[in-house]
Amino acid sequence: MENDKIIKGICAGIVGGLAATAVKTWWESGHPVRSEDTETPPVLLADKIKLSLVEEPLKEEHKPVVSDAIHWAFGTSTGAIYGALAASSPVFSSGLGVPFSVGFYALTHGSTLPMMDLEPYPVDVRMDYAWNEFAGHILYGVTLDLVRRATLVVIE
Repeated sequence: MENDKIIKGICAGIVGGLAATAVKTWWESGHPVRSEDTETPPVLLADKIKLSLVEEPLKEEHKPVVSDAIHWAFGTSTGAIYGALAASSPVFSSGLGVPFSVGFYALTHGSTLPMMDLEPYPVDVRMDYAWNEFAGHILYGVTLDLVRRATLVVIE
């Protein structure tokens, strides 16, 4: 039953994605990835969308909730995708999630977010911010993979 395997992989990936997002959030609380006065990519994206739809920016009091909601939704859905990929082929889960997290970093903070003008390229920010972001993604990937594997043991 290939579909059952994929569905279990997605479920395990969701659990792993939640745990991994929590770990990355915890990491960033002590290892900042940008200055405190710099908007997060989720807030900038939501602000651009809202401006294009209703020509009104996000209210300041909504920004923390919007940032957290997008951050958690993205981290969890990425976990679901990883779970499905890992269930379809073991090559995706090789290296305890490190190769996946490096690719995830490259596709987000290393390219897409800067191209969308949601944050600068890693070479254009302070080295400690760039390192903290990269390290946070490694922690995300390892946590995602370990929790996904443990969840599969429970649900199998």
